Amino acid sequence: MRTPFFIFICIALACKERPQGPYGSTYDDHPDGESAWNNSAEDQKEPFFQTNRKKTHQLRDARTGMVVQSTEYPSNWKVISKPIYTIDQKIPDFLVQIEGPNHLKTFNTPTKFHVYYQSQQLTQMMSQNGMASMIRPMVGNQQLFKEEVEPRMQNSGYSFVRQRSMPEDEAYVQQKMQENGFGQGYLEYTATEWKNQNGQKALARIVKIAIQQPLLNNEIMTMWLYTTDYAFVDEGQFEATLDQLHKSTVNTKENPQWKQYITQLNQQRAIENEQKMRIAAQQHQQRMNARWAAFNAHQENMRAISAAQDANHAAFMNRNFGAGSDTGQRQFLNMINEQETVYNPLTGNNYQVNAGSTEYWMDSDGNYIQNNDLFYTPNGDINLNNREWAKVGNAY
Repeated sequence: MRTPFFIFICIALACKERPQGPYGSTYDDHPDGESAWNNSAEDQKEPFFQTNRKKTHQLRDARTGMVVQSTEYPSNWKVISKPIYTIDQKIPDFLVQIEGPNHLKTFNTPTKFHVYYQSQQLTQMMSQNGMASMIRPMVGNQQLFKEEVEPRMQNSGYSFVRQRSMPEDEAYVQQKMQENGFGQGYLEYTATEWKNQNGQKALARIVKIAIQQPLLNNEIMTMWLYTTDYAFVDEGQFEATLDQLHKSTVNTKENPQWKQYITQLNQQRAIENEQKMRIAAQQHQQRMNARWAAFNAHQENMRAISAAQDANHAAFMNRNFGAGSDTGQRQFLNMINEQETVYNPLTGNNYQVNAGSTEYWMDSDGNYIQNNDLFYTPNGDINLNNREWAKVGNAY
C-alpha cells in the first residue's frame, strides 16, 4: 500500500512521443541482471524482507516516456503500476499494486477530484456547463470511509478493529505538500485497522487534500481530492509490512527532469490562461461597444422622431388654436348646441348640422340628410334624383 504522494500533490497543483506500455518498469539489483519474477519459488523460501536484495520500480508517464519517480522494494515483492489520466490529460495518476509472500497484497484506488463553490448561482451555472458530476461539498474522511471503505472490507470478510495513528506517514505527506508549494492546503489523514477470521490483518487509509482558490467577483472555489489505499497481509507480518512500506515511500526518488517538466507545463498553462482571459476581455469590450453604439443610434432615432412629433404638434396647435383661429371657440359652441360644423364641397362653404349621425349628405342649397346606414347613397334614391348630393365632412 504505497500512494504515489508526489503525483497526488502534482495533480492537485495542476488542477489550478515516445509511446510506452501501460505498466511501469521494475529493475532488480541482482549482479547478473536476473529478474526476480523468475525466482518466485526461491523467494518464498527466503526471509519475508530481503534487506540485502532490492529492486527498483519506476513510475513512468505514458505521454512523454519520462520517469516520474522510482522506489526500491524487497526483491521478492511483485510491483506493477499503471498511469491513468482521468483528472489531467498531461499529468498522470498512478495505480500501484504489490503482491508478495505471506498473502501480501496492497493497492490504491484512483484519485477522486471534486470542486465546491460558495455561490449557489455559480454552482448552478457550472453544473449546467458539464461539471455537475464534479461538484460536491467537501465531506470528512469518516463519511468517505462509510461510503467506500466499509462496504469493501465487510464484503471481503474483514471487521473493523480501530482507527490507527500513523504520525510518520502523515508527516511525510505534509512535508511533500510543503516542498511542492502546497503548504497552505488542508490535509486530512485517516488510517483504520481491520482483521478477518483467517489470521490476516489489513490497513485502509484515506488521504485527502483541499485548497481554496479565489475567483472573480469575490467568489471562492474549493478544490478537494483524495485517494484510498489498502494493505492486506498475514497478521504476524502486519507491523513489519507497514514499516517496510513506509521506508520504501520515504526513500522514493523524484526525477528532477519530471519536476522541471511540471514547472514548464504550469508556466505554459498560465500563459495560455492569460491569453484566453485577454481575448475574452477584448471580446467582451467589443460586445459592450456594439451595444453602446446600437443604444446611441436608437436614442438619436428617438430624438429625431420626438422632434418631428413636436413640430407637428406645434403646427397643429398654431393652426387650430393660434392667433386668428376661431376653431376652439367653434368647437366649444358646437358642444353646447349639440351641432357639428361641416364643409360642403359643392359650395365651398361651412354649414352647421345637428350632431349625432354617422354621416351627412348635402346639396348645393345647404339642405342635408343625416344618415347612419353606411350602404345608403342619396344620389341613387329615385325620390331625390333631381339634386346632386355630396358627402360632407368635418370642417376642421
